[in-house]
Amino acid sequence: MTIVTNPARTNSDDEIQTGVASTTCMEYGEIDIDAHTGLYDDEKQSDIVFEVGINGDTWRYPGHRRVLAATSPVFAALLSCKTDVIVVDYIDRRGFEQLLRYHYCEPTQLNSVGTARCALDAAYKFLCPPLAERCARRLDEMLDAGVALEILRDLRFLCARLPGAASAPPLPALSDDAAARTLAQCSRWCDSLAHNALLVLDDNADTALTDERIEELTYEDLMLIVKRDTLRVSSELVLIEALSRWSTAVCKRTKRELTPANKRAALGELSYCPRYLLLSGEELDRALALELLEPMERALVLARARKLSAPIPVGNEQEALLRRWARPRPTEPAALPVHLSARSEPPVEDERASKLCARRSKRPKQPSFAPDDKQSKRGCCACFGDGLLRALICLFD
Repeated sequence: MTIVTNPARTNSDDEIQTGVASTTCMEYGEIDIDAHTGLYDDEKQSDIVFEVGINGDTWRYPGHRRVLAATSPVFAALLSCKTDVIVVDYIDRRGFEQLLRYHYCEPTQLNSVGTARCALDAAYKFLCPPLAERCARRLDEMLDAGVALEILRDLRFLCARLPGAASAPPLPALSDDAAARTLAQCSRWCDSLAHNALLVLDDNADTALTDERIEELTYEDLMLIVKRDTLRVSSELVLIEALSRWSTAVCKRTKRELTPANKRAALGELSYCPRYLLLSGEELDRALALELLEPMERALVLARARKLSAPIPVGNEQEALLRRWARPRPTEPAALPVHLSARSEPPVEDERASKLCARRSKRPKQPSFAPDDKQSKRGCCACFGDGLLRALICLFD
């Protein structure tokens, strides 16, 4: 028995990079997949076994070489090796199961956030844009502050435009144009979902920042949220306390002492994201007591808030920082959401548009059935002839 693990770690990269990705579950190459419906979980006709799962949660799935090799270039590369068992240890078994259901034209079951997230990861890694679209639309239906935190934790690695995004394999490394376009389509659905998730976090900033799942985010994922200018928090103290909780969790996870210096080191530049000068009174005192800023920076904030002279000469860099901390957050959203589901459907525009903003459509003329005096009027030639005749009558009378 031969076992093959992650194809990205083997010598079959060239085979993965070639081939044409299918955009539907109907055909890939010359095989009509619709003719093989009913083969899902068919052990009698199977000639390959997949052992799929991560973190010890491994399940066994029977498969059919001729069917699966025709659905995806990734499956084609995996099945090119003459093996009895293929171990897929880089995808959650729930996502792989939905991938198989889709390729065998069985109904997918995206009933939970976890299953939809795993299926999106499987669709991306096996280059299946239609399943990626289906997962993105389903997750968009279920989006709220908690769900946005969950999917953003994994989604950054599947996007092409988010900071720190990575693609496997990288888009420029794909020598086949069709495979590159297929991967770009998968990334596009992930980008759209991430865009909507960040907008949901903007609208529900208080709920997201007080959620305990904020402490499980990586530094890069946390940075995506707290650096947003359009976070609509009820108070900057909510953001400051969230950063303090996250830095405390990092120190505990890395077994460091819970000192202010270690917390500031864990946060780095993120400690400058809150707008401290929008706070006053007791809230400002509570924020500064968390010691996310250096002692001299806290003194500068207190001096500016109380309109006192600064303890040291303020340079251009410090002045720019103080101005940014005093700038109010915009009330308008950063952008409109991408229409993925009924939840993100754009609002209907008001028909009563302003005269300065839009041109009003012309009203069609209404038919009138009342007698019109204008109908008795004659043309210019008729009037001229009538006048000439009257003149001649008067002349010879």
